[in-house]
Amino acid sequence: MASYYYFGTTLQSLSWRGVAPLGFEAFLERCAVHLSARDFGLLKEAPFSLPDDGVPPPVARRSRLLGAYYRWELTLRNELARLRAGRLGQPADRHVRPGSVEWDGLRAAQAAFQAESPLDGELVIERERWAVVERLQVGHYFDTEALVAYGLKLRILERTARFEVERGRAAYGEVYRDILGASGAPGPGGSAGTASEDTGVTT
Repeated sequence: MASYYYFGTTLQSLSWRGVAPLGFEAFLERCAVHLSARDFGLLKEAPFSLPDDGVPPPVARRSRLLGAYYRWELTLRNELARLRAGRLGQPADRHVRPGSVEWDGLRAAQAAFQAESPLDGELVIERERWAVVERLQVGHYFDTEALVAYGLKLRILERTARFEVERGRAAYGEVYRDILGASGAPGPGGSAGTASEDTGVTT
């Protein structure tokens, strides 16, 4: 496996819930300069998530880390499908894809399913995804697998940053509606906010 010591030392460290020092596309641009064509193709072609059919992409055969990562995600998806189907009292067979079971994927799905909101559930999944990538990259420092892990982490940070923006917008909207409801001031549509009799949410 190729070693990219010089390139690896130029990359800033990443931390969960930290700010990504560069975007994934910018990372790929730098990889194009320093990596072999084969290794660059691996990073560029590797999708962040499995396709809907649950079949790992061909690049998974060229990277043990990616292979394990996709097995984790397949378990996560299958378990979420079972949990959701169970809540609805429906069979999960048509949503479950064949594949081996990874304990970390089961645990992540169960934790996400118990989250207080869908957004919190997404953040739980990304936290667990980060932990899996960290575990898989142990022993890899300046090789191709280390760069695969780095790319996955950048994409996780990009996703969580978007989730935080969504959380902020939702919180702002809730506070804004509460203020309108308390003051009787007209909302953006020109009418005063009124509390719903059923839910108490200002509309």
